[in-house]
Amino acid sequence: MKALKTEELRALTPGELVQRENEARESLFKIRMRLATGQMSKMADINATKRNLARILTEQNRRLKAV
Repeated sequence: MKALKTEELRALTPGELVQRENEARESLFKIRMRLATGQMSKMADINATKRNLARILTEQNRRLKAV
C-alpha cells in the first residue's frame, strides 16, 4: 500500500476525501478478512492502511476546525 502524502490530501476536495476514507475502510476490512482466513500474512499492509486512514481523518478534522 502506497503511503499518502499530506500535499496530496490537501489538494483533494471534501467529497474526494470522503471517497478515499470509504476506500481505506473497505480495504482495511478486506485485508482483515484475508488475514483471518489465512490467505495473507503481511501485517505491514494493515499498518499502512491504518496510517493512510488516519491521515485522511486528520485532514478532514483539520478542515472542519478551520471553518
